[in-house]
Amino acid sequence: MNNIEIIFFEEYKKLDNLCKDLLGSNQGVTQYVNEMEQIPFEKSKLVESWQYDYKMLKHIRWIRNNIAHNNEYSGCNKDDVENIKNFYQQIIEQKDPFSIINEKNKELQEYNEVNRMEEKREIFFVENNKKTRIEFEKILMIVFAIMFIMVILFLPLILFSLVIIL
Repeated sequence: MNNIEIIFFEEYKKLDNLCKDLLGSNQGVTQYVNEMEQIPFEKSKLVESWQYDYKMLKHIRWIRNNIAHNNEYSGCNKDDVENIKNFYQQIIEQKDPFSIINEKNKELQEYNEVNRMEEKREIFFVENNKKTRIEFEKILMIVFAIMFIMVILFLPLILFSLVIIL
């Protein structure tokens, strides 16, 4: 193993252990890749770097296997080491694909909850407005009924008064 392969292998082990802890698995990076393969396409579209991350993880796993099995050419370079370090940091900062999906799912749930609350509030106001309108209509009918009764009771008196005056 050359120097870059030794550094790569050490960084890969750190990432692999982090993935094992994160996913509760003994497979690490392999489990992360397997989990990515199980995510529906609609959810994977939520993460811009999904395809890049998926291909990069498969590539570094391939390089790790080449180094571990003492193949003459591992294909390892400094960019591969940087990719491992960057992905490790993404997981730590919760900016890896699964963290992004979880965050967007939370946002969607919060959005849906707010919408449900708005719908409930709207229904309450509509029902409350119906009750208020019905009560107002009842009061209006009573007022008109009283006015009608007053006109009927006082109309003869008013007519009689008019006849006397004229």
